[in-house]
Amino acid sequence: MKAGTIALIQYVTAILMILLVSWHVADRIPWLHGVENLPSTMSPEIIYDEVERFWPLLILLSIAVVIHGVNGLRGMLLEWAGSNERLRFAVNILSILAIIALLLVAIHTIVGLPELG
Repeated sequence: MKAGTIALIQYVTAILMILLVSWHVADRIPWLHGVENLPSTMSPEIIYDEVERFWPLLILLSIAVVIHGVNGLRGMLLEWAGSNERLRFAVNILSILAIIALLLVAIHTIVGLPELG
């Protein structure tokens, strides 16, 4: 990918994170849940209900966070690698693998897998 495309991905994921994290934090406002304090909004019942209702937004938030974070780390490692093409190639491959692995864990955590047996 061109450097401009990767920078655009960073900007888009940053904007998504600002919007989605703001929503996620605002969702912890106790009076939205009919409770009196913040710890009450962290009860399992409220969390499970929110995951069931907002799982697409939580997946989008996970995608934005993982891509933004791994791409930022990738950029730092590429600066460190300098002009060593083998090291740059390894950083790019490991970044792709890290994104895939972290997204699989995030999506599994949010959506879960059906019970086996």
